[in-house]
Amino acid sequence: MPQRSSIFTFILICTIFVIVTIPAFSVDSGTYWLLVDATPDARAHEPLNSLTELLTSRGKVPSEQIHHVEGENATTEEIHALLQEIGRQMQAQDTLVFLFHGMVTKPRGMPSMRLLIDGDADGIQDSTLNGWFREHERERTVVIVDGYTQDTNLSAYYGNRETLGTAALNVIQPAETAAHTVLLEKLQDALAADTTDADDNRQLSIVEAYELLRANAEFLDAILAPTGDVEAALLKLSPAIKITTFPDSAQIFINDVEVGRTPKLITENLQQGTSTVSVKKVGYITPPSKTAELQLVLGESVHIGWALDAIAVHGSVKGVAGASADDALVWIDGTAYQQTVAADGMFRFEDWKDSDLLTVGETYSLYAKQGNQNYGSATFTFDGYSDITQSIQLIKRSWFEIAQIEFDRDNHQGAVTAFQNGIERTTNFPQMSEDLTVLLLSSFADALEKQDVQDVTYLVVTAKLAEQLNQPALAKKYWEEIKTKAEKGTPAAELANQRLWQFNRGRYLLNIGLIVLLVVLLASGAWTYYRYRKSKQTAEKK
Repeated sequence: MPQRSSIFTFILICTIFVIVTIPAFSVDSGTYWLLVDATPDARAHEPLNSLTELLTSRGKVPSEQIHHVEGENATTEEIHALLQEIGRQMQAQDTLVFLFHGMVTKPRGMPSMRLLIDGDADGIQDSTLNGWFREHERERTVVIVDGYTQDTNLSAYYGNRETLGTAALNVIQPAETAAHTVLLEKLQDALAADTTDADDNRQLSIVEAYELLRANAEFLDAILAPTGDVEAALLKLSPAIKITTFPDSAQIFINDVEVGRTPKLITENLQQGTSTVSVKKVGYITPPSKTAELQLVLGESVHIGWALDAIAVHGSVKGVAGASADDALVWIDGTAYQQTVAADGMFRFEDWKDSDLLTVGETYSLYAKQGNQNYGSATFTFDGYSDITQSIQLIKRSWFEIAQIEFDRDNHQGAVTAFQNGIERTTNFPQMSEDLTVLLLSSFADALEKQDVQDVTYLVVTAKLAEQLNQPALAKKYWEEIKTKAEKGTPAAELANQRLWQFNRGRYLLNIGLIVLLVVLLASGAWTYYRYRKSKQTAEKK
């Protein structure tokens, strides 16, 4: 018994789940169609069958609510009877779409149009048709007239005084030249394409179909006249949420699940009730999320949009020792973003380019420069979705510090120039980065090789650079050249002697050792000889 109860409970839960998950927009129960092909040979049979299939599959109109009469059955009495039968089935809030395919005429001097019916000499006058529509109260009646005429003055149809139904699209073509099913084919194409829904409200209206048809070359000789409530829907589409941002290409999240980028019309995986929609785009402040209420009925659309505010990297530049920072240049290293500040020192970067967008999570350096030697820097990490505030303090830098700064910015020529400015004041420069030292040594050594430089300052600097790179042989070469070219007694000459002595210290010590050894050997030999003579003299006396 407990096992049976468990099985029953499981089946009940599954049934409830199926019922809950059946979309509310499974059918369009409030729309009825009457398709009339009044041509004797029912030439529109296939196009109208295709249209019926489209209405049931795409428009979710129940097949029992689509009525079709054609050929010899399309009599005045049958059309009226069908309208009465449909009227009895409909509710006041429902919509009837009446489509007529056949011959029409507008007698000269008459204000009305007539739909011609085989076997009925008078046909159906437009006012008569409207009378039939009014026999049953309904919210709207939409009429499509796919008419063909022998009349030569087609412009007269523009002056028709009677508006059929509450909204109508009258398409009148010359019977002798028009392709007799072209409107039905093009109408079906229009109703089958999402692009027809120009305003994305999920309802394909008379005016949207009209705009599409009038752009078609096959209707150049036709009269296309939308009248009445031209926003009336011919077909309702599945519900959707339209999400837009300015600018485009923001990420979209529905209930924290990413679903694409703006602009986007979302028609799948929608939930009935309230959904939370949020967007974010790198370089822009993430706006508050919004909610979308969906009943999940056909023809339902919710439009949500945001105007995104660009994030800013901003702050102020402070001058040296409280001085003004006026005319200081501020830039984000590695990018094209730079600007010159005014006397207040304020800077603000917010006009981001998609082609030069900062990378989320990357650490960037902000630099500021005023004049030749006032530099400042700061760093920030770009999170991509919120403002960054950073101040920069200008400090008077040495030329050697500036050389390193410019080199780090990949401004190699600027680094060499700054270093040259520095050595014009002193040749006592600090240890540089290895890469910068390689650049400087290469630059100075190349210049010395190509020309006879008499200024020993450049030789001293080149020798020191070689020493910093641990190239003693090259350094010794330049110190020897300095010793040759520098005047005796000058600091350069003395430094050259000192450095050469240090380079040759081992050899000097070896020479001294050899001399000492020689002296010792000589002294030892003399002492030995003296002892020998002494001992010999003592022996002779005995």
